[in-house]
Amino acid sequence: MADETNSPRAPSTATGVTAEDMQNYLAIDGDDDVLKSLIEYSEADAIGSIDSTIDISVYRALPIFNQAVRTLVDFNYYNRGALSGQQIAYPKSYQYMLNKIRWKVGRTNG
Repeated sequence: MADETNSPRAPSTATGVTAEDMQNYLAIDGDDDVLKSLIEYSEADAIGSIDSTIDISVYRALPIFNQAVRTLVDFNYYNRGALSGQQIAYPKSYQYMLNKIRWKVGRTNG
């Protein structure tokens, strides 16, 4: 996984993932409010798992952070109903990306 380059679906600026980005990523139309909510949750989850004292703009500037957010939004979007009734672990790829982000952020901000 090349985390230093933006994929065609990645945001072009450090504004992070948007509902429009997620619509393209998931190949869906609509659900803006749901996607915005899931994006906020996913960013907060990722940041809370790494270091919440670092400004969100630092994270959003990392393509791998934005991909981690997309991965968690995707997971939560398609498992919305299932999450309430059973134990579903986060995707392994999400955990992998969080570990890489921890290392990158710790190295540049530590």
